[in-house]
Amino acid sequence: MTWFRDLGVRIRLSAALAVMFALMLLVSVVGLRVLDRTEIWMNVLHRDTLTEVAAAMDLSRDASELATSAPFLFALFAPYQLEQEVSAVMANLDRVRQSSANDPALELPLARLGLAIEDLAQALLPQSARQAKLKAIDRALVRLNARSRRMAQDDLLPLETRQDWGALQQLTAVALGAARAEELIELGGFARDFRNQSARLDATLRNAPRETFDEISEVVTRGPGLFVLKHGDLAVRLDAENALFRIRQETRRVSAFAETKVAQAEDRLSRARAETSNTLAFARNAFLAMIVASLVVAVTSSLYVSRHVARNLERISGAMRRLASGNLRVDLPDPPTSRDEIGQLFAAFGVFRDNARKLDRRTAQMRHQNALFSRVFQNIKDGVAVEAADGRIIAENEKLRRLLRLPPDLEAPSDRMSALIAASPFRQGAGGDERGGFEEYGDSDGNVIEIHRSPLPDGGQVWLVSETTERKRMEARLEAIRRVEALGKVSGEVAHDFGNILSSISGNLHLLEQADAERRRDLHERLGAAVDLGTSLTERLLAFARKQHLAPQVTDVSELVTGMADLLEIAIPEQVSLFVDVPDSPATCLVDPGQLESAILNLCINAGQAIVATGAEAGRIVVSVNARDMIEVAVRDTGCGMSEDVLRHATDPFFTRRPDGSGTGLGLSMVDGFVHQSGGRLEIETATEAPARGTTVTLFFPRQASAEAPASPGTPSTVLVIDDDPAALARSCRFLEDLGAKVIRAGSYAQGLEALNRIEHLDLMLTDLWLDDGFSGRDLIERARDLFPTCRFALMSTRRAPPDLPRDVVFIAKPVTEEPLRDIYSAGLRKAPESDLR
Repeated sequence: MTWFRDLGVRIRLSAALAVMFALMLLVSVVGLRVLDRTEIWMNVLHRDTLTEVAAAMDLSRDASELATSAPFLFALFAPYQLEQEVSAVMANLDRVRQSSANDPALELPLARLGLAIEDLAQALLPQSARQAKLKAIDRALVRLNARSRRMAQDDLLPLETRQDWGALQQLTAVALGAARAEELIELGGFARDFRNQSARLDATLRNAPRETFDEISEVVTRGPGLFVLKHGDLAVRLDAENALFRIRQETRRVSAFAETKVAQAEDRLSRARAETSNTLAFARNAFLAMIVASLVVAVTSSLYVSRHVARNLERISGAMRRLASGNLRVDLPDPPTSRDEIGQLFAAFGVFRDNARKLDRRTAQMRHQNALFSRVFQNIKDGVAVEAADGRIIAENEKLRRLLRLPPDLEAPSDRMSALIAASPFRQGAGGDERGGFEEYGDSDGNVIEIHRSPLPDGGQVWLVSETTERKRMEARLEAIRRVEALGKVSGEVAHDFGNILSSISGNLHLLEQADAERRRDLHERLGAAVDLGTSLTERLLAFARKQHLAPQVTDVSELVTGMADLLEIAIPEQVSLFVDVPDSPATCLVDPGQLESAILNLCINAGQAIVATGAEAGRIVVSVNARDMIEVAVRDTGCGMSEDVLRHATDPFFTRRPDGSGTGLGLSMVDGFVHQSGGRLEIETATEAPARGTTVTLFFPRQASAEAPASPGTPSTVLVIDDDPAALARSCRFLEDLGAKVIRAGSYAQGLEALNRIEHLDLMLTDLWLDDGFSGRDLIERARDLFPTCRFALMSTRRAPPDLPRDVVFIAKPVTEEPLRDIYSAGLRKAPESDLR
């Protein structure tokens, strides 16, 4: 077929047009042949119409058979014969429906015909049973009539007795007449005579024929009774005759419809033949015209393709070959002025030539940009690696392995970033969720790097490795400075308050030297008030520092809150309504009840003042208790809410936003310290905009079973303590050993991980939040949670508790004292339900 590919466009198009003309000619010939066969088809249609007429005649015949077969049902009395004949009649009706081809005009007559046949069947089917009962009654009455006649003719009997038997004979004759009546009116007369005679005989009849009279009454009233059965028999006959009348009437309608259909079919056939003959004549003329037109179009198209299309295609193909060889200055002379496809092809060539020129310039720019990107990629101070969707490294700069402290002759796999990190001396200290998307890694020399991953649209990702050792050291120094500043602020506020107290004590002591007896009592009271104020300030500071003395006991928080309702009503303003929502079941936890009451009272007083600050005429405070995984005590108000800045410093000591300066700034910080010292946490949700304006302060306490018993002292709990500070580790272990615990020590993250994999049972785990080399104690807790599901966990830190601390983890402020360790250890020795251990 190579000779065909060498042919020019002109020859191909001319050949195509010739083939098109040949095909059109063939189609015309075939069309004429089809038209000729259409006449044959019309004859077939004529025969089909005759078939339709024959079907209509069959419909009429079936309807007639149906009308003649229905009365035959009267002659059948056996139920099975009657049912068979009814089935045959219904089958005949189905044939009539099929012959009607679901014509809408026959729907109503056929429906009525079906109902009439059903009514006839329903009337006749029970008739056989009724006839059998009537025949049984007739036979019994004949027998009793014969007996009465025989006894009435017995000359041996007394005259009066024979008269009674004669009356019974007449009574049976009346009953027989009713059983053989043919009209309802005749039946009514017999029924009336029977009732009258029966009533008269019942009153005058003597003892001799009484038994026969009772037998006659029993026969007449047997089942539904003679008269009821006979009445039903006569009524059924009337219904059957009515149904037969309806059947004959509807079959006549069906026959009339069939005759109409025959006449319509004949008329339709005549019109169709006339229209088809006209159509065939017109089609012949049209096909001849199409043949002539096709010939004209073919000749015209051949001239157009030869003189216009082929010549311009040759010009465009030559210009495209020169453009493909690199000649960007090529041009087409004398472009056609037409707007057909050839003109559009000339215009497209101009656009293609311009795009080729732009592409050449863009390629030069891309080479320049690639060179610039290569210089930036290789000279950036951070390590960069690009991974494909399957995890393989497809590009990396020289800084990457240098920042990862990898030796040049590394033999470990190096085509994946995870393998390079595993081969480096760095270990993960904080995950991306803790560092804003940056993962922190550290080594044993104190060097710290941050790794950030950015996804690519194709499923790959870009790794960025940054050296952050100096920045981490600077952040540590800034954190130390902030601690000193906070300590200075607290010290200044405490010094100011204690200075006022000492000044009051000093002044009163000076006045006490020269005062009389009555004045001395007043000065003593002032001195006592100053001492009480100093004691209160000291207790608040201890609560904030989480070092106050607590007396925890198993407390039902629901009962405690319910008992405080009256006290809270007095403490809040009058325009504020208080609502208490507690569960019916006990909500118990290990807590100091007095300190919990003080904390709830402080929160309600703050909530009432927040509502008053809004200037609203009314407000609402809701104190609710929920017993879930932890015991939750929530105080919700409809006050003014807190701004973000106020919320950030809400639990700081000596922080207050009261405009009159009456607050000490220790209320919420004292509540926060008490809650954390009790092994719980405090959460604040607030909004300053309606409709959700207000604040909700929730206290979370570890749930405690209401009835707990200490563990046997002979089975000490196993406790794992992990702390990279040797002094703090020794102090915590000493406190726990004094309590009777079996203590396992770990001085680093690695030792803690090794101990978890080595020990078989663990009751309590106490770990520092930030361990050596940037590792976190939270990772060890997650590891221990998988190994020991019933273990309890405590987290130590010199900083504040993390905001996302899990509910089952107790937070302890460092330096650790004996009291919080005793509380946690005692709670661990109690037998709590499995839900509490979770």
